[in-house]
Amino acid sequence: MKQDSTQVIIVGGGITGLTAALYLGQQGVSFILIEKHRGTSIHPRARTIDTRTMELYRGLGLSEALREGGKALAPAWGILRGTNLVETLATTQSDVIGKANFPKTFAAMKALAEKSPESVCRCTQDISEAIIYARAVQHGLDLRFNHELQAFQQDTDRVEVLVKNRETEEVYAIHAQYMIAADGANSFVRKQLDIPCTGHGAWMDLLNIYFEADLGALVKGREFSQFLVDTPEITGFLLAINNTDRWTFHLHRPKEQAIEEILRKVIGIPDLKVTVLSTLPWQLTVRIAAQLRVNRIFIAGDAAHTMTPYAGKGASAGVQDVHNLAWKLAAVLRHQAGDALLDTYQTERQPVGAFYANLSGEMAGRNGLIDESKLLQYGEKLLGLPDYGYQSTAVVRPSDAAFNFFKGEPGTCIPHMWLDEARTQSTLDWIKGQFVLVANGHFEYWDSACKMAPGVRLVRLPANEEWMSLTQTTPTDALLIRPDDFVAARLNILQPYQQLSATLLKVCGA
Repeated sequence: MKQDSTQVIIVGGGITGLTAALYLGQQGVSFILIEKHRGTSIHPRARTIDTRTMELYRGLGLSEALREGGKALAPAWGILRGTNLVETLATTQSDVIGKANFPKTFAAMKALAEKSPESVCRCTQDISEAIIYARAVQHGLDLRFNHELQAFQQDTDRVEVLVKNRETEEVYAIHAQYMIAADGANSFVRKQLDIPCTGHGAWMDLLNIYFEADLGALVKGREFSQFLVDTPEITGFLLAINNTDRWTFHLHRPKEQAIEEILRKVIGIPDLKVTVLSTLPWQLTVRIAAQLRVNRIFIAGDAAHTMTPYAGKGASAGVQDVHNLAWKLAAVLRHQAGDALLDTYQTERQPVGAFYANLSGEMAGRNGLIDESKLLQYGEKLLGLPDYGYQSTAVVRPSDAAFNFFKGEPGTCIPHMWLDEARTQSTLDWIKGQFVLVANGHFEYWDSACKMAPGVRLVRLPANEEWMSLTQTTPTDALLIRPDDFVAARLNILQPYQQLSATLLKVCGA
């Protein structure tokens, strides 16, 4: 039997797995990605990439491509409700369609714009996955689509998987030191590992109908995100895909009736030409894995925290999972960190995924549609800047201290500040997957300290009043930033040179 070897195996070539490939590639880690399907998603599915995830794609040089890919969907905001779309648009004032539906949420979005170089992006998953895949191919990464995981086992030294090439029927083995399972909500890996799960579970069946119908003239200038229908005959929600001829309708309680006829009733045009492109059954589900690590195997994305689409966090949570994990795997594989660092993936990411999964369940009404009141209640929290902090051994901070966000505190994300008048360069652009020490002054001291801590790049920010005010630091302070943009520690020149290397060793569990 043929045998391949690599450092990491990625199972799953969706948005989480493909992003994991880019981050491992950025870290110089060898890997093989296997995906049972022939190509990336052909169904739109997820439509929103939150602000924090767009910051991550900015670091990979993909944010502009994703915005371009989603520009047709970009005007689609707001939720409408009625018996058919034509009547609802005709009887709804134009100033309450779109962004004006949720003024509090969008006021918060405007305020948050000053705290990030990016903003929420509307881009459907079929487009975003294709863009990420193209970048991975451009980098020459080892992506094996149409290759299916058959079995796996692990011991104290490695993971071994059996893979079937679905094109040739050949079965071969791959040996690796670690495995990332990003194989979706029905994760084969999670089930085989018998990882216990909490959450509501699955409680409602829907049919996702992807269809073509020319509605461009009807919705132009009156774009919306969702149109909710709940009648004795039809219950479901219509989603904008490109605001012209591509749409999806998620049907609850399908009856013995032609799909095309249901869609014509929902839209309100009896003779509308409708072409069904594909259908995809799915369930409202909240399922949260209790463990994200089992020895040498890690689970991420929907495999770790399956959620309803109503919080708009499913894809983004998976991307943030692998961003957190990739640098830790790289540090261990380079023998710069101890195995304990890998445990912090569970400590840091499991509570975040659980929070958003449970929140997504809260946002589902009894009829399976989104509860607009919950969207109003939680809208600001869904915009995507991390209002959570990490409390783990990979952060140096008091265990009982409350988090103060956007201030450069250890355990929180590095705050954004523009570095040029043209507003093109952000403090987040310093990181790019490496440890960075941001010093306000006394650069000879910090130069000497960095020489004792290999792998840390020094950023000199001489007495920048805006930065010191933002981070509440002094000219004698420096911030150590982890490769995932989170502040690891605050340091000061009153301590010996060795403080930086000692702190780095502590953060890395070495």
